[in-house]
Amino acid sequence: MTMQRTLILNALALAATLGTSASCVAADAGLSITSSNAPHAQMLDAAGEGRRLFLKLNCYGCHGMYAGGGMGPNIVNAERNDVNEVLMRGSFRGMRSYRDFVTDTDITNIAAYLQSIGTPNEPTFKDWWKKNPPK
Repeated sequence: MTMQRTLILNALALAATLGTSASCVAADAGLSITSSNAPHAQMLDAAGEGRRLFLKLNCYGCHGMYAGGGMGPNIVNAERNDVNEVLMRGSFRGMRSYRDFVTDTDITNIAAYLQSIGTPNEPTFKDWWKKNPPK
C-alpha cells in the first residue's frame, strides 16, 4: 500500500469518526465510494443497497435518518428520475453533485430505498458497513 493511499484511508476513517461526510474526503482524494467498493458487504435487495448508500454517502445528515427532512427536504417517495437529476447535477440549494461517486445502479437502489420508506419492505438498519445489517 502506498503512503498516499494509507493517508487517504486514515483520513476517511478519521472523517467517519468525527462525523464528517466521507464523500467529501473521498471526493478530494479522487476515490469512488459506491457500494461496489465494499467487497466485505453482503449484497442486499435494491432497497437495502439503497439504504446502505443513503447512510454511506451521509444523505441522512441533511435529509434525516429516514429521509423525512431536516436541513434538506423530505425525499421520501422521490422518483428515480428526480433522484438521478439531483445526484448527478446537485442543487442550487446547497446539495453537491455525486456524479463522480454513484453509478446508475446506485441511483436505482437509492430510489428503491426512498420508495420503500413507510412500507413493510423498508430497511431500517443504521450500520452500512455490517455484512448482514438487521432490518
